[in-house]
Amino acid sequence: MLKVNPGVTMKASTATSGETRKETIIAGAIALFIEKGIEKPRHVTLTESLGISRSHIYHYFPDWHTLTLTALEHFMQRELDDFTLELAALDPVQQLHSMIEGHIPDTSDSVWRLYASFWQMASHNADYAELADKIIAGWDALLCKIIRAGVEQGCLHTDDVARSARQLNALLNGYADLLSITSSPARIEQALADIHHFVQFMR
Repeated sequence: MLKVNPGVTMKASTATSGETRKETIIAGAIALFIEKGIEKPRHVTLTESLGISRSHIYHYFPDWHTLTLTALEHFMQRELDDFTLELAALDPVQQLHSMIEGHIPDTSDSVWRLYASFWQMASHNADYAELADKIIAGWDALLCKIIRAGVEQGCLHTDDVARSARQLNALLNGYADLLSITSSPARIEQALADIHHFVQFMR
């Protein structure tokens, strides 16, 4: 029978418990930002919603700004990772269509508004801008991978994969921002038609 060192076991358990608490705080912050936006919530709202004390938050995060950035990065990176997995079974053209439909949903929602609020913050805060660059680069890389695969399979055509990816990403984000302000079936239909028109230039 394996003899376990009690001290080692205790440390491992504490670390696991700590990581769980930290993840709970991040998840709670994300839910709060989706519901109320980035600017309004403060630590009091989060502690009340999670039933924890302020000291719990500042044990893991030095300040509210750090927690906000950590939660946003966690949420946005997870969205990118999950979407990448969803696309795995599709061919490149289907992947592009899924990207478009995923970025331009049929109704305006709180997640759209969260991204719009985040872009606004990034325009006048260097830390948010750095995170925005990282997230945009991740989506650009995914689009590059899709377009490059399409070119290799002969179903897409472009002389500059990276440029085409950046252009399509800009279209997707631009229309998403516009529709997060005012959305209607006609506006959504027009946005989708414009983006698909751009994709046709690569067919």
